[in-house]
Amino acid sequence: MKGREFKDAMYDGLSKLMKALANPARLEIIEMLSQGEKSVEGVVAATNLTVANASQHLQVLKNNNIVKSRKEGHYVYYSLVNNEFLALYQHITKYAVSEIAELEKTMNRQREDNKALNSVSLDELEQMIHNKNVLLMDVRPSAEFEVDHITGAVSIPMEELLCCLKDFSKEQEIIAYCRGPFCVLADEAVKVLSENGFKVRRLDEGYPEWKMRQLEKHQQ
Repeated sequence: MKGREFKDAMYDGLSKLMKALANPARLEIIEMLSQGEKSVEGVVAATNLTVANASQHLQVLKNNNIVKSRKEGHYVYYSLVNNEFLALYQHITKYAVSEIAELEKTMNRQREDNKALNSVSLDELEQMIHNKNVLLMDVRPSAEFEVDHITGAVSIPMEELLCCLKDFSKEQEIIAYCRGPFCVLADEAVKVLSENGFKVRRLDEGYPEWKMRQLEKHQQ
């Protein structure tokens, strides 16, 4: 294979992977699958996609070795192909928010509108997590919490939050987290809790970023 032919083949293959990622619906699906395995119906429930559209996007991701699937009965379940891809996706999102001014502005506006600008980093969380006066609240759907969650967290799905306010102490500081930096559930929880007189902040990132942090520690 000549040099030009080799380079064209390699860059063509790389561009196909980038093209598979260059779709907002598929990026949202990746965020959903970073919480754990989901069926097509589970993806549909977490997004605004139809079954047909979700299936089509999942097939594109599978064809480009971004997700894998398994069949159980009449259902097909999808998951991210490996943690290496999840790390890549997280690097891309962090780079985008830090280097693309419009994304950073949009993120800050979202946090400001929901009184969530004063967020907590993962480093700060590690120092706070053993403090008995801190309540770590997972506001994702309970099914995602059951798959896995940040150690020490309690599950209070966003749709149940208002009914549970009487169970929380206003002497505690509440740290709310959800699926990641683009997930709005934690922002909404911060707004509700702060408007009801609670001391609350959101985790700057989410469960998948915490998960990768734990894996990195175990590899050291």
